[in-house]
Amino acid sequence: MQEIKKLSEADIIRMIREEWEAKLKNLAEEVGIDYAVKIPSKGKVPKEEIPVLSPGLKVRHKKSQIRYTVISVNNEDCVLRTPEGKDFLVTAKKLEKNYEVD
Repeated sequence: MQEIKKLSEADIIRMIREEWEAKLKNLAEEVGIDYAVKIPSKGKVPKEEIPVLSPGLKVRHKKSQIRYTVISVNNEDCVLRTPEGKDFLVTAKKLEKNYEVD
């Protein structure tokens, strides 16, 4: 008799994340938007499960620890909003190097 494997919290979160990312990818393809910019995530998220940037996502500057909101994203850059409500442009390269998902 085979033993049934119990799902851990991490397994469930991984499955939910996979489904969410598949739905987001399908939606992005339907409306012609590319959400290909990825940045490192803090915490215990495996590297292959780095979240994809989308408007409304919160990111944190690694050195200053200031939290920003993603306003818009494309393949080359990203617009972030400061806590004071000012928008600024960050290149994808600088975003990957200096920010992490909050």
